[in-house]
Amino acid sequence: MNTLDTDTLTRFHDQHGDPTTWSAAEYDSYTVLGELAPPVPPLYSYAEMQTIAADYEQSSVCQQATADRLTAEGHLVAAGIWRRGARASREYAAAARRGYPHYEAVVNGW
Repeated sequence: MNTLDTDTLTRFHDQHGDPTTWSAAEYDSYTVLGELAPPVPPLYSYAEMQTIAADYEQSSVCQQATADRLTAEGHLVAAGIWRRGARASREYAAAARRGYPHYEAVVNGW
């Protein structure tokens, strides 16, 4: 027996297929289920994700500055490591700007 939880909407969708083929009764059922078992809200709000994006951007700047300094000193391997870190921070910042679901997908490699 299925209990009413946050996966209920997903199970309903899986059982009934493409929403464009649903009947009026199926839409009504889906709406009622959504009211009884709404999806879990994102872990972070949009505003919080913008703060996280700013932090990643600041980290990227610091990492790139370290990479530039190491390159100037002739430490090319270490500079490459810091440069890759800066690039990853920029990617995470860009994902965070789009909101938590997108950020989660990028971080988890989905």
